[in-house]
Amino acid sequence: MYTWLQRCNHGFMPIRPRLHTDRLAELAVLVDVAEAGSLSAAAKKLRVPKSTVGRAIRRVEEELGVALVRRMTSGPALTEPGRVLAEIAAPHILALRDAPNALGRDASEAYGVLRIATLPDVGALLLAPLLPGFLAMHPRVRPEIALSLQQVDLVRDGFDIALRVSTRGSLPSSSLIAKPLGRMKLALYASPHYAARRPLPKRPHDLVEHDCLLFFPGETNQLSMTGPNATVKVTLRGRANANDLFFHREAIAAGIGIGAMPWFMARSEVCAGRAVRVLPDYEVALGMLYAMYPPTKPLPPKVAAFTTYLSAHVPRLLGD
Repeated sequence: MYTWLQRCNHGFMPIRPRLHTDRLAELAVLVDVAEAGSLSAAAKKLRVPKSTVGRAIRRVEEELGVALVRRMTSGPALTEPGRVLAEIAAPHILALRDAPNALGRDASEAYGVLRIATLPDVGALLLAPLLPGFLAMHPRVRPEIALSLQQVDLVRDGFDIALRVSTRGSLPSSSLIAKPLGRMKLALYASPHYAARRPLPKRPHDLVEHDCLLFFPGETNQLSMTGPNATVKVTLRGRANANDLFFHREAIAAGIGIGAMPWFMARSEVCAGRAVRVLPDYEVALGMLYAMYPPTKPLPPKVAAFTTYLSAHVPRLLGD
């Protein structure tokens, strides 16, 4: 019934379980154990004896030939195969549980689990402030957000939508639908302590005399800045580099040097007095932010509602 993954010494290895279709109830119990954190907690949630939960899990284990739960009081409730199987089964179990509610619901109403994948900084500083408004408008939607620097496969990994930044001007060829949400721009910032030690640059080419925070080892570290009259390219120098904007934010505040941040990240730093704008007439184009989702027809109402909401509100947060 399900194809799932078992971790081995060389990564993930596909296996073919022998799980009959009448095991749906037992799979639902496994999902409850994963959500509750233990067999005892799941039994309490389901209002059944712990032995009933244990028997349901054992029937699945016997058919698959693998251990799904740990028979010890400490540590995670599930083994690695149990965790993977529960993650794959959970969206389907939740959808089936919600199915009866759909009978009295408008077909266009957004509902269900909405699985979202995005970068940590975009998720924490751009998506999180927008969620309360979206949830108020769509109370039946339950977002699940996965934050990672690694790009996920939406179809294979079971995600409904991803927020991705393209820095190359266009996206690679893909079957996914890509809806542009807004252009992400960076500006340069320094801490007040750094500005007190060294006069801040007045022209882009003055940056060569400053310590700068760099992105990605091995790159040329050439910065293209757009100003009032032209685009200027400057080669930066610095002793620290990192590929994470959260690190840049903290390093700038610590006074290591001049670094770039998007406005949605820098706003709170400027208001708190931890950062000041450098070369305020210039900005750096980082790329376009897209909402990407599989070409499902018809488009699920929860995905349509979320992309519409993002299109209406993201440009405001991206703006300076």
